[in-house]
Amino acid sequence: MNTPDKEMYCEVYRSSKMGTESIMALLPKVENEQLRADMVTQMNGYGSFAERAKNGLSEAHIEAQEEKKSKVFAAKSGIAAETLFDSSASHIAELMIRGSGADIVSITRSQNEATHGQVRISEATPAFRLCSELVDFENQNIERMKKYL
Repeated sequence: MNTPDKEMYCEVYRSSKMGTESIMALLPKVENEQLRADMVTQMNGYGSFAERAKNGLSEAHIEAQEEKKSKVFAAKSGIAAETLFDSSASHIAELMIRGSGADIVSITRSQNEATHGQVRISEATPAFRLCSELVDFENQNIERMKKYL
């Protein structure tokens, strides 16, 4: 497998796992049932993307790397601080939108590096397509969260 493929799969895996962790940290603070349902739907989507990325890495005999515990702890601490004084549906939706936006940036950067870097790959590769699907998913998540702002 080309290095760009591996890097794209790793980025999808990382983004999806952090998305799941972030939602799990936010869910106890959510009182709006519809927002909770939308967040669970998003979390389930992240689980699917993480599994698909892990399978892509596994096919190349590469083990998916879990995020460092310190980074997960820092993200959860940030969420706790962000929601300490405001856990309204609007504020939680804003945090979700920010997270999806950050994922779009990191995934798109990974795709650009893969298609314009020293080792170039086709946009038709499974890893590139998975990245594109995740970007589409994140855009849908942003649209879904906008109604809570």
